[in-house]
Amino acid sequence: MTAIEIINQIEADKKERHIAPHHATLLEIEARATDMTILQIRTELNQLWVSKKIKVGDTINGKYINII
Repeated sequence: MTAIEIINQIEADKKERHIAPHHATLLEIEARATDMTILQIRTELNQLWVSKKIKVGDTINGKYINII
């Protein structure tokens, strides 16, 4: 599964369960990406950010990611 698919799943799950905010955190993405290493996840997220497909920001304990 790709990082963008994982982000879509997390956002859809939170919207369905009425959990706000709907963004995915880096920790949630890393937890669901069992078939990828952390380096692979971060590399893919960096590529998505450079191509302006995701928005990344700071939270108290880490980073959040939204699909644009």
